[in-house]
Amino acid sequence: MRPTLTIILMALLLQACGPLRQAQKVQSQVPILGSVGLYQTTLFEKGFQKMGEPEFGRPISVAIEPTSFSGNMRSKYDKYREHIGKAPLAKAMDSTQMEDLKYYQLSISDVVSLVGELNKESNSNLKKYLQEDTGLVLLSSMSFVAVAELSMKLDTTEKLYLTTDRTGALVLLIGGANSGYPIKQSALEIFDFETSAFCWQKDKRGKLDIAHILMDGGKCPGTTEANPEKLNKTPDYLKL
Repeated sequence: MRPTLTIILMALLLQACGPLRQAQKVQSQVPILGSVGLYQTTLFEKGFQKMGEPEFGRPISVAIEPTSFSGNMRSKYDKYREHIGKAPLAKAMDSTQMEDLKYYQLSISDVVSLVGELNKESNSNLKKYLQEDTGLVLLSSMSFVAVAELSMKLDTTEKLYLTTDRTGALVLLIGGANSGYPIKQSALEIFDFETSAFCWQKDKRGKLDIAHILMDGGKCPGTTEANPEKLNKTPDYLKL
């Protein structure tokens, strides 16, 4: 019998370390959509250690999808509740309450703008360490249950954005890109997430840039590479 996967979003006690921490001031160690870090997995659980976050000069569109709990996602949420010391849904709610319960999945939808922002000078330090540590990935999707007040706002919103606030930290906004309602991380029970890897290319001047973000997995397309070091290698036919 295959063991159940326990989903744990590693957040509060994990500290950014090494050169990346020295190069970038991280306002909060709690992972948020758009964070950069290390994906960690074992046989029974997976986690994400936040190492840094980009600075966005413009808001990035985020897709939101409210969904009823399936057997698989309910199992993941129950495991999350168990981890934080809460009773499973079957004991905490009656059948009517469970039928009404839903979770939300957020995912970055404007990938083109995201790539453009990551390649800006304001993110040069972050991009440098993404080049040096190809194990770093982007937190590109997360599933959560929201408190009742926030849930009502999410159900009526048409737009959601990811942006950098006045303190330099990433924040999710409901509504207007510049005047929306900020979502507090404490209002979210994040019980699952997905990450995405980067693909690199060289521009006409030979400068390394992020070319794609593999939101759906797969391999880097065309002449782009997951490991930017491969772009610096001299082709064999030029060595002759």
